[in-house]
Amino acid sequence: MAAMSSPIIGLLLLLLPIAPSSAIKFPLGGNVYPVSHFYATLSIGEPAKPYFLDVDTGSNLTWLECHHPVHGCKGCHPRPPHPYYKPAADKLKVQCGGPLCAAMRRDVPGIPDCSRKDPHRCHYEIQYVTGKSEGDLATDIISVTGKDKKNIAFGCGYNQEEAADAPPSSVDGILGLGRGKAGFAAQLKGLKMITENVIVHCLSSKGKGVLYVGDFNPPSRGVTWAPMRESLFYYSPGLAELFIDKQPIRGNPTFEAVFDSGTTYTLVPAQIYNELVSKVRGTLSESSLVEVKGRALPLCWKGKKPFRSVNDVKNQFKALSLKITHAHGTSYLDIPPQNYLIVKEDEKTCLAILDASSDPVMKELNFILIGAVTMQDLFVIQCTV
Repeated sequence: MAAMSSPIIGLLLLLLPIAPSSAIKFPLGGNVYPVSHFYATLSIGEPAKPYFLDVDTGSNLTWLECHHPVHGCKGCHPRPPHPYYKPAADKLKVQCGGPLCAAMRRDVPGIPDCSRKDPHRCHYEIQYVTGKSEGDLATDIISVTGKDKKNIAFGCGYNQEEAADAPPSSVDGILGLGRGKAGFAAQLKGLKMITENVIVHCLSSKGKGVLYVGDFNPPSRGVTWAPMRESLFYYSPGLAELFIDKQPIRGNPTFEAVFDSGTTYTLVPAQIYNELVSKVRGTLSESSLVEVKGRALPLCWKGKKPFRSVNDVKNQFKALSLKITHAHGTSYLDIPPQNYLIVKEDEKTCLAILDASSDPVMKELNFILIGAVTMQDLFVIQCTV
């Protein structure tokens, strides 16, 4: 995750095409459901092999599931999209006291101290909303544009932990697009492959999408700018209040809004979630929809006829919006029903907003975490200085 502040630096939400100048373009695969990830394909190693990496603006470290020469791959998914990355031992010789490891330590809180017995090992443990990853920093060739081959640092993740009900993984690792000095964009800038640390993504509700890393030419209209708060770890324009059908949630407490493309659904604190659910139910009081329970998404509805897509049911729900207060005033993020609902394979629709208090990490942070579902069909531009 990341942050920044400058008169023209911030978050851009728009529905217009952008015109990148020297940005590197990555076509994206995946979707919100059922894949649960949007991913870029990167070629890594020599000879180069393809890997699917989850596009994650909430993470600073890029890492791959990895068969470590010492630790193996004890916590790896049994059937990843591609064979595990298997680095030679020399690829893992990263000085724990060196600049690469120091940068990662600044970016990722809670990393264990260096071991005197193993000074050539840069170890990490990262806690995520839905699990954690453990591994060692590695350096290897990444073919970024097809022609340019650069030595980039990333994690060899040999031990992953996820929720017990997590689906099989559709990605090989994470593309860390946060603000940190060890982040993917920061490394490309350091290698002079790009001149600006800018992340631009559009995640399509129909699946797939596009990611730009680097310079861009912003459009002159149809733009909502918000300066970012200064923070080492995440992209946040400020405090946010949630509205439904232009009416505030009762009490309307404000929480820091964080944009995180690596989190599939949107998470809100319990104070907001419980009232939101009550309001949504109230707006459906005269609807023919029948409320049913779901698993990963607990609040769902069935109709008289099966739902094939959100378009079949969106007109029965009210729009949400976030009022974001920042250093330069106030901005609004409109959230139509198609950006907070999904239709599952059993042809019911579910609320794709979750109670963050069920997760120990999010419970402590008290964020409104804006996930991929809510950013669908928007160009989102996040800039770091």
